[in-house]
Amino acid sequence: MTQDTTIITAPFAYAAELLKQNYLCISVTGKVYGNYKRKEEIERIRGLNTYRFYHNQKAKDYFACYLLYRDNLQRLGIEKIQTTISSLLIKHNKSKVALLGYGVANDFCYRHILSDFLNQNNITTAEYTKTSLKAQKELWKHNEYKVRGHFNLTDDLVGKTLEKSKWIFAKTMPKNPHYYTLRKEFSNNELFLHIVSHIRYFGKPKIFEGVLYRVFYYNGYKYWEHPCDLLNEDVILINRKILE
Repeated sequence: MTQDTTIITAPFAYAAELLKQNYLCISVTGKVYGNYKRKEEIERIRGLNTYRFYHNQKAKDYFACYLLYRDNLQRLGIEKIQTTISSLLIKHNKSKVALLGYGVANDFCYRHILSDFLNQNNITTAEYTKTSLKAQKELWKHNEYKVRGHFNLTDDLVGKTLEKSKWIFAKTMPKNPHYYTLRKEFSNNELFLHIVSHIRYFGKPKIFEGVLYRVFYYNGYKYWEHPCDLLNEDVILINRKILE
């Protein structure tokens, strides 16, 4: 990839049109799902699969989506991304690149996060359609669990209640030793859900094995729920682990 390489971003819906214009089309989200014309000609950047972020995006937890995708970009590194694009350009004998994602108009889309990352590393990109990067950056700040609020519990009340709960060792995960307490065995269902809201509102975002958790710290332990449970009301257990 040279300084003369043209790089644009666009929705998957424009793939056939861009291929006709001799663009190399690359998915920024991994495998392409959906009924898009000529999708079998779309290449991929290995390491940028977003299937593990599906539950975050479904919950409109774009703050988590942004952090997770940026983490992938930083882990891959700009040199690896450049090398991959360059190799694909040579493979297809092309000089123009279109980085494709699902979002249309001002919908949230990972292609804008990649574009921002490339621009920060002095690689110029342009959007093929009319979208607002400013609007995208606002979405990146959208923390759905902050929007849902909390129930004015204190950290002490939450921490002491959790300390008194029944904890079961997660024997199916010996490489990540931790414990969990079940909602169905919690003495107060309403309080359990309020504690979940507290953890999700005040918890610190931490990425572990490609998943973002909101982690609440108290008295030598860390507590977290499962992000696959999209609504606070869906959560069936809370995990805890002693701080190392």
